[in-house]
Amino acid sequence: MTGQGLIGGPRHLAIAWLTRFPPRLRREGRQLGLLILGHLTIFLLALGHDEIVAECVEAGMISAQSAELLELAIGAVLFLCWSALTIAMVRLIDRARADARG
Repeated sequence: MTGQGLIGGPRHLAIAWLTRFPPRLRREGRQLGLLILGHLTIFLLALGHDEIVAECVEAGMISAQSAELLELAIGAVLFLCWSALTIAMVRLIDRARADARG
């Protein structure tokens, strides 16, 4: 296992083994991983944003009359964040593709 960098080898080899990206793609791989994590976070927030608003109404943080408007606003913000992450991912992939071609 020393050759893989897990026990006695250099630390950078262990990191490369964990991320499984070749050295020239490590930066792009990390960025892509963070973009995917962002998508997952936005997705989970989108699934539960109505429950979050309902809990805020029950706790008295917001009024029941403004709950629907707040749900729509949160949904719109989440949609914009999802769109920005998608655009960033497409640009990252296009840049990597252009770098690979020449």
